Amino acid sequence: MSTESAGPRALAALTDERVFGLLARDPATRTEISAQLGISKPTASQSILRLQEFGLVSEGRSSAEGKRGRIPERYALRTAYGHVLGVDLSAERLALRASDLAGTVLAERSSPVETSTGAEQLLDTARALRDELQAELGTRRLATGISQAAPVLHAGNGAARVVPTPIFAASGADLAGLFDARSTLLDNDVNWMAVAEYAGRAGSMLLLYLGAGIGSALVIEGRLYRGRHGLVGELETQRLQGRTLLEHLDAGGLVDTRVLFEKLSDPQLWPALIEPLGQVLGNLLGYLDPDALVVTGPGASTALTQKLADRLVGLVPLAGPDIEYSPQGGAGALDGALAGARRYALAEVWNAYRQWQPGRPCH
Repeated sequence: MSTESAGPRALAALTDERVFGLLARDPATRTEISAQLGISKPTASQSILRLQEFGLVSEGRSSAEGKRGRIPERYALRTAYGHVLGVDLSAERLALRASDLAGTVLAERSSPVETSTGAEQLLDTARALRDELQAELGTRRLATGISQAAPVLHAGNGAARVVPTPIFAASGADLAGLFDARSTLLDNDVNWMAVAEYAGRAGSMLLLYLGAGIGSALVIEGRLYRGRHGLVGELETQRLQGRTLLEHLDAGGLVDTRVLFEKLSDPQLWPALIEPLGQVLGNLLGYLDPDALVVTGPGASTALTQKLADRLVGLVPLAGPDIEYSPQGGAGALDGALAGARRYALAEVWNAYRQWQPGRPCH
């Protein structure tokens, strides 16, 4: 980009992002774009032409067949530009979901995960589902977000790897290795759940997940805090009276070879969870002072959340956070991974768009 054109081109790109955002919600005519964004009709027309040339917006189409007179053309995002993919591996299933850049779901695939399913078998299934989706969509995969129900270690250079957990044999499968490393985002399931749960919120939020195990995630002003090694939220290693939280749960009969939430279906076992977990959470909430504590997962419920809130009374200074139960559960991991992939893809698209000059090849 030349120095002379940098200013006008940058302003045009900002306008084009606004037009793109409007069309991501609904198709619109030039007149509607002009009115809703407060720009002139010629500016809207020029923006549409640039977005079409880059490949992000489709040719105008009229939905008023048979009507007399000139019918305004409506413009929409061009699905053929590419798709983003979310992948979620839990102790129960492997799920893949693809969407366009507007967030519209295009296709899904899933397969159950058995206790005996090994990492290599899981990878074979993942390859098959990946290839099925790619054949159905036939468009470029712009980014992939992967969620795995296991700790994920992050290195300083942006690399990440999964640490297998004994909860299920396939937990350490190298799903990220099936995709382009540069455009693949790998994180643990609870972090991705927090990304999905935080949507529409403000301030700070601590997410507590009760499922195959116990996990948590911290979001402050929209930013997910992973820590140096991506281990923020690993509650089971927190120490209490000389033992880890996991050891306390084991002593209470809550640790099994498969999943914690099966145990939590019995309310008589709740005290074995609430007593040690309440003390650990009390320390964290007193230190972090978040706006909200959100409890979710297949082992959580409104009643269990209330019992935990009662236990926290007196352990947290002042009024403490708002304590909420979310039915979103494990489904949020896939939603979060897909949202993360979409956010990454959009950032890459606009970075390329700002460098592109109209009239030149865009890909």
